[in-house]
Amino acid sequence: MHRRLTSAIVIAAAAFGGLAAPGPAHAADARCLWGMSATSTGALVVQASGSAPKPVVHVRDKVSVDSLRTTVSADVTVFDPRTQTRSPLKNTKVSFSGEGISQEVSTDGQGRLDAPVSFRGTEKSTYLQFSIQATPERDDAGGGTVVPTVRRKAEIVLDPASEKIRAVYGSTATLTGRASVIAADGTRRPVPQGTPLNGDLDGVPGTGADGRFERKIRVAPRDDYPWADTTWANNSSYPWLTMASDRTDIDLVQATSFTKYTATIDAARRVTFTGTLTRKPGAGYADVEVQYSTDGKTDWKTRKTFRTDSGWEEFKQTLPGETDGYWRLHYPGTANIQAATTQPVRLTRTATAFSYFNAAPEPVRKGQAKTAADGTFVRKFTADRTGTWIARYRDADGKHFNAENRQDDLAVNP
Repeated sequence: MHRRLTSAIVIAAAAFGGLAAPGPAHAADARCLWGMSATSTGALVVQASGSAPKPVVHVRDKVSVDSLRTTVSADVTVFDPRTQTRSPLKNTKVSFSGEGISQEVSTDGQGRLDAPVSFRGTEKSTYLQFSIQATPERDDAGGGTVVPTVRRKAEIVLDPASEKIRAVYGSTATLTGRASVIAADGTRRPVPQGTPLNGDLDGVPGTGADGRFERKIRVAPRDDYPWADTTWANNSSYPWLTMASDRTDIDLVQATSFTKYTATIDAARRVTFTGTLTRKPGAGYADVEVQYSTDGKTDWKTRKTFRTDSGWEEFKQTLPGETDGYWRLHYPGTANIQAATTQPVRLTRTATAFSYFNAAPEPVRKGQAKTAADGTFVRKFTADRTGTWIARYRDADGKHFNAENRQDDLAVNP
């Protein structure tokens, strides 16, 4: 009967160029799964006959932005549950990967491998993932570890223009500055090129070769939090540099805008405006001006000022209009509240008028028909009393103004 063998992996880290000196034993802790045990040399051995084994990396040598290279060494053995013994896993490919790292190495005749690793010093994580593919004789194996780092002291310094900004709520602001590594003697040098900062509108910005950076942020702080911090992408978890940040104080200008805005003119030559003046953040009373211009570009005159509660109140304002012209609403704003103006709207209708009107003949005898004419229309009525006659036009298509003629007195004899 054919039986699959289950592999076990013992992985230890060594300094570049050779194995590190033995250190204290690394005993398995409470997180170790069933089948794990610690050897006298401090490496973890994974043995599992009922499931795929998981390699555990025992790292003794740390990396830093000053020393980015190391060598990971491992002794790989295969566990045979039939004999309960381990033997070297010879000439077997082992692949491992991490952020920006992808390598494949092979064990030698004693089941040993040495894998040189080079970091960039900008990775958000130094986690390495190991895997050995399954064969008909054994299960696959996989696992990983975080390579320890020594964080170097660092600082982030914003340019003076980015230390305090005055900006409208919801607008875009660009922050610039420099990030540096601080040596023991206090000297400064740029952080590694591409060091990631916390995200902005374009993603995750990185530093240049000189340590300089640029971040684009949306200005939307809370009332009790009027600033923006610039720090590493992983904040205090950034593995290469100590926690550093610099603060941008924000002198916030509240944003205002007109929403649901309409402007119309009716047949009686009255203009009506509706809508809402919104303000972010916050709300409050605001005085809005209704303005008129003949050409929509110059000489804006205020025809009316009304008060509205910005943020929730829908206003409706009606006032006498003009035959033709441009109208807009304007909120002048204050020192800490943005001004707002609607786009000019042309409101016009075709004027109508009676060029001639007459009720004739006069006097007429009671019951006699009369004719009302202005040259283009004729209507006949029965005259039964003395009185005043007028003709009126009422708009029917939304494109004309109403009109009526002068009064015409008509005497009716008995």
